[in-house]
Amino acid sequence: MESKAIVLASPLLLLAAACSSSSGKAPVVASAGGHDAYAIRYDEELTTATKSAADAQTREKTLTGGFGGYVDQLKKPDWTKVDVVIDDSDDAGKSADYADAANDGTGVRAFWESEKGEITARVNSGAQDKLKESGCSGDVSGAISYSLDDAIKKRLQKRLRARNDAFVVIERNRTAMGPNAAVLEKLADDVAESSYAVHVLMPLQRNKLQRLVADKSDVKKTLDRYIKEETDLQAEPGRSDADKKASQDRVTAANKKKAQIDDVSAQAEAAAKDMDKSIDAATKDYDDALKALKAKVAEKKKSPS
Repeated sequence: MESKAIVLASPLLLLAAACSSSSGKAPVVASAGGHDAYAIRYDEELTTATKSAADAQTREKTLTGGFGGYVDQLKKPDWTKVDVVIDDSDDAGKSADYADAANDGTGVRAFWESEKGEITARVNSGAQDKLKESGCSGDVSGAISYSLDDAIKKRLQKRLRARNDAFVVIERNRTAMGPNAAVLEKLADDVAESSYAVHVLMPLQRNKLQRLVADKSDVKKTLDRYIKEETDLQAEPGRSDADKKASQDRVTAANKKKAQIDDVSAQAEAAAKDMDKSIDAATKDYDDALKALKAKVAEKKKSPS
C-alpha cells in the first residue's frame, strides 16, 4: 500500500510543482546603471539612441514623400491588386512577425556599421593572401567591401519581404504584372517600413530613450566608484608600472566619459520629452500619405490611361 500511495502521490506532486513553477513569469530586465561596462559606454548609447530617434522621423518623411511617385510609374496595372499590395504592406508593418524581423535587422545593421571596417579588413587581407599564393596581383578590397555590404542589405530585405503578404500577391501575379512588379515591390517595401516606423519603431525608441535617461544618476555614481577602484588599484603593492599606466589610462577615459554625460543626456532628455509629439506627428504624416496614396489609386481606377 505504501508504494501505491507513493505512485498516486507522484502526479499530485508534479502538478503542485507545475503550479508553483515560473513558467508564467514575465521577463525581468533590471537597470544596468550599476554595471561598470555599461557606465563606460553610456554616453555612446545615449548619443546613438538620440540620433536613431531623429533618423527614424526623417526616414518616415522621406519614404512617405515618395508614395505617389510609384503610382505614376505603373503602366496599366490591375489597380485592385495595387490596392491589395498597399493594404497588405500597411498591415505587415504593424505585425509582430514583421516587427521581429525589422528589430533583428536594426541590430544587424548597427553591428555591421560598427564592425564592418574590421570585418572587411580581415576578409580583404585573406583574399589578398590567396591572390598572392596563386601568383595573381590586383586589389579586390573595393569589390569585397561592396559585396559584403550589398549582401547584408539584400538578405535583410528578403527577411522583411517574407513577412509581408503583399509579396505573396506579387509572386502570384508576377507574369501578368510584368515591369509593374518591380515598382510594386519598392512601394510595398516603403509602405511596410513606414508603417513599422510609426507604429512600432518610434514607440520602442521612446521607451529606450526614457530608460537611458533614467539611468543617468546611477551611471555617474558607478563611474565615481570605478574611478576610485582604479585609483586604489594603482596603490596596491606589487603592481607593475605597466599595470599602473593602464589603470591611469582607464581613469582618464572614465573621467572624460563622465564629463560628457550632462551634455549628451540633455539632448537625450529633450528628445525623450518631445517623443510623444514626434510619434503623433509622424503617425499623422503617414496616415495622410497613405490616404493620399489610396485616393490616387482610386482616381486611377476611375480613369485608367
